[in-house]
Amino acid sequence: PPFSELEQEFGKGNVSNIFDGRPFQKHSSCENIDETSGNKVFLLKHFGRETQSEDNIAEMDKLGYRPATHIEAYAFQKKHPELQRKFWIVALGSFAMFGGDRCVAVLNGGSGRRVFGDRWFGRGWCSSGRFLFVRK
Repeated sequence: PPFSELEQEFGKGNVSNIFDGRPFQKHSSCENIDETSGNKVFLLKHFGRETQSEDNIAEMDKLGYRPATHIEAYAFQKKHPELQRKFWIVALGSFAMFGGDRCVAVLNGGSGRRVFGDRWFGRGWCSSGRFLFVRK
Protein backbone atom coordinates (compact mmCIF):
# COMPACT_ATOMS: atom_id res chain seq x y z
CA PRO A 1 0.00 0.00 0.00
CA PRO A 2 1.03 3.62 -0.41
CA PHE A 3 2.83 5.32 2.48
CA SER A 4 -0.26 7.37 3.38
CA GLU A 5 -2.36 4.21 3.75
CA LEU A 6 0.33 2.57 5.87
CA GLU A 7 0.32 5.62 8.17
CA GLN A 8 -3.45 5.35 8.49
CA GLU A 9 -3.10 1.72 9.51
CA PHE A 10 -0.06 1.97 11.81
CA GLY A 11 -0.30 5.61 12.87
CA LYS A 12 1.66 8.71 11.98
CA GLY A 13 5.34 8.28 12.79
CA ASN A 14 5.04 4.49 12.97
CA VAL A 15 6.03 3.74 9.36
CA SER A 16 9.61 3.71 8.11
CA ASN A 17 10.63 5.95 5.24
CA ILE A 18 11.73 2.87 3.28
CA PHE A 19 8.04 2.39 2.45
CA ASP A 20 7.84 5.78 0.70
CA GLY A 21 7.63 4.20 -2.75
CA ARG A 22 11.33 3.50 -3.28
CA PRO A 23 12.10 0.22 -5.01
CA PHE A 24 12.69 -2.97 -3.07
CA GLN A 25 15.05 -5.67 -4.26
CA LYS A 26 14.70 -9.32 -3.37
CA HIS A 27 17.38 -11.29 -1.61
CA SER A 28 18.97 -13.81 -3.99
CA SER A 29 17.09 -16.63 -2.22
CA CYS A 30 13.80 -14.98 -3.24
CA GLU A 31 14.51 -13.89 -6.80
CA ASN A 32 12.05 -16.25 -8.53
CA ILE A 33 9.25 -16.39 -5.98
CA ASP A 34 5.58 -15.64 -6.54
CA GLU A 35 4.41 -12.91 -4.15
CA THR A 36 0.75 -12.98 -5.11
CA SER A 37 -1.62 -13.58 -2.26
CA GLY A 38 -2.68 -17.13 -1.59
CA ASN A 39 -2.08 -19.94 0.81
CA LYS A 40 1.43 -19.77 2.18
CA VAL A 41 2.90 -21.60 5.12
CA PHE A 42 4.63 -19.08 7.35
CA LEU A 43 7.08 -19.92 10.09
CA LEU A 44 7.95 -17.42 12.77
CA LYS A 45 11.42 -18.58 13.80
CA HIS A 46 13.02 -17.76 17.13
CA PHE A 47 16.67 -18.79 17.04
CA GLY A 48 17.18 -17.98 20.74
CA ARG A 49 20.71 -16.70 20.17
CA GLU A 50 22.46 -13.79 18.53
CA THR A 51 22.45 -14.30 14.76
CA GLN A 52 23.39 -12.78 11.40
CA SER A 53 20.99 -12.31 8.48
CA GLU A 54 22.79 -14.50 5.93
CA ASP A 55 23.33 -17.27 8.50
CA ASN A 56 19.60 -17.30 9.34
CA ILE A 57 18.68 -17.57 5.66
CA ALA A 58 21.16 -20.40 5.05
CA GLU A 59 20.02 -22.34 8.12
CA MET A 60 16.35 -22.15 7.19
CA ASP A 61 17.05 -22.96 3.53
CA LYS A 62 18.28 -26.37 4.65
CA LEU A 63 14.89 -26.90 6.32
CA GLY A 64 12.90 -25.93 3.22
CA TYR A 65 12.13 -22.30 4.06
CA ARG A 66 13.02 -18.99 2.49
CA PRO A 67 12.86 -15.53 4.07
CA ALA A 68 9.64 -13.56 3.81
CA THR A 69 9.62 -10.33 1.81
CA HIS A 70 8.29 -6.99 3.03
CA ILE A 71 5.05 -7.67 1.11
CA GLU A 72 4.60 -11.00 2.87
CA ALA A 73 5.40 -9.44 6.25
CA TYR A 74 2.66 -6.88 5.63
CA ALA A 75 0.20 -9.67 4.75
CA PHE A 76 1.26 -11.66 7.84
CA GLN A 77 0.66 -8.76 10.22
CA LYS A 78 -2.83 -8.26 8.78
CA LYS A 79 -3.75 -11.72 10.07
CA HIS A 80 -1.67 -11.55 13.28
CA PRO A 81 -1.50 -7.88 14.35
CA GLU A 82 -0.92 -8.60 18.04
CA LEU A 83 2.24 -10.68 17.51
CA GLN A 84 4.36 -7.65 16.66
CA ARG A 85 3.50 -6.12 20.02
CA LYS A 86 5.16 -9.11 21.70
CA PHE A 87 8.45 -9.21 19.77
CA TRP A 88 10.24 -7.98 16.67
CA ILE A 89 9.38 -9.80 13.45
CA VAL A 90 12.05 -9.43 10.76
CA ALA A 91 11.53 -10.09 7.03
CA LEU A 92 14.91 -10.74 5.42
CA GLY A 93 13.64 -11.56 1.91
CA SER A 94 13.67 -8.07 0.44
CA PHE A 95 15.36 -4.78 1.10
CA ALA A 96 15.33 -1.10 0.15
CA MET A 97 18.34 1.16 0.10
CA PHE A 98 18.40 3.86 2.75
CA GLY A 99 21.47 5.99 3.32
CA GLY A 100 23.63 3.51 1.42
CA ASP A 101 22.47 0.54 3.53
CA ARG A 102 20.23 -2.41 2.67
CA CYS A 103 17.29 -2.13 5.04
CA VAL A 104 14.71 -4.84 5.68
CA ALA A 105 11.17 -4.63 7.02
CA VAL A 106 10.68 -5.10 10.76
CA LEU A 107 7.33 -5.36 12.50
CA ASN A 108 7.42 -4.27 16.12
CA GLY A 109 5.41 -2.39 18.66
CA GLY A 110 4.85 -1.50 22.26
CA SER A 111 2.91 0.96 24.39
CA GLY A 112 -0.27 0.19 22.46
CA ARG A 113 1.18 0.91 19.05
CA ARG A 114 2.32 -1.15 16.07
CA VAL A 115 5.28 -0.14 13.90
CA PHE A 116 6.21 -1.08 10.34
CA GLY A 117 9.87 -0.21 10.62
CA ASP A 118 13.24 -1.15 9.24
CA ARG A 119 16.71 -2.24 10.27
CA TRP A 120 19.99 -2.73 8.48
CA PHE A 121 20.30 -6.19 6.87
CA GLY A 122 24.00 -6.43 7.74
CA ARG A 123 23.58 -5.95 11.46
CA GLY A 124 23.72 -8.66 14.08
CA TRP A 125 20.39 -9.64 15.59
CA CYS A 126 19.76 -10.07 19.31
CA SER A 127 18.47 -13.32 20.72
CA SER A 128 14.93 -12.09 21.37
CA GLY A 129 13.87 -11.35 17.79
CA ARG A 130 11.77 -13.51 15.50
CA PHE A 131 12.24 -13.98 11.77
CA LEU A 132 9.47 -14.62 9.26
CA PHE A 133 10.02 -17.45 6.79
CA VAL A 134 7.88 -19.06 4.11
CA ARG A 135 7.80 -22.75 3.14
CA LYS A 136 9.26 -23.22 -0.34
